[in-house]
Amino acid sequence: MEQPAHDLRSTMGGSAAQLAPRRFGGLIVVAGVHLAFAALLILGMTAGEIEKKLEDLKATVEELKVEPKAPPPPPPDVVKPPPPFVPPPDISIAVDAPPSNNAIVTTTVRPPVPPPANPAPPAPPPAPTKLTQIMRTHTKPVYPTISQRLGEQGTVEMMVTINTTGDVTACEVTKTSGSKRLDDAGCDHVKSRWKWEPPTQNGQAIEARTAVRVVWNLLDAR
Repeated sequence: MEQPAHDLRSTMGGSAAQLAPRRFGGLIVVAGVHLAFAALLILGMTAGEIEKKLEDLKATVEELKVEPKAPPPPPPDVVKPPPPFVPPPDISIAVDAPPSNNAIVTTTVRPPVPPPANPAPPAPPPAPTKLTQIMRTHTKPVYPTISQRLGEQGTVEMMVTINTTGDVTACEVTKTSGSKRLDDAGCDHVKSRWKWEPPTQNGQAIEARTAVRVVWNLLDAR
């Protein structure tokens, strides 16, 4: 039997014509997926770079912070000179007058006046003049006879008081001769015979005291 001959070209041509639109649509889909994937990669990389740039910018801003400067030290204390002394002014106090009149009485209150300074002490009186001996009256006393017999001799020292007329009013033995008889004889002779010119002060004669001595020597008695 004769088998029927099939026209494969027409069959294949029809299948290719049917598959062409499907294959083109698949390519579009694959291309879209690739584009989408590429877009996602670009977006991911861009977002990462933007975030990294933001972090760098934040770090840069933080690094540029300026530390606050310490406040300057306070200026040194300047000692002000004391103000000049100004005397207190007069103080006026207004006092209400009695109800009978409306006049105002003004009372002036002045600062207290300091007491005067202590007066200077009076000048000391001038020094008195010098006591002067009247030499013609200063004679040697008479040697007591009993002292001569007993061999008494020595020097008696005395302190005498002279009044305003130059006479001796008192005699005090300050150093004995060793014999009371000679001491008494010496004082009696000075009081009765010796004279002085009394000193003066402010033109007036004054009393004075002076030391004298009498030497008792047996050689002078002979």
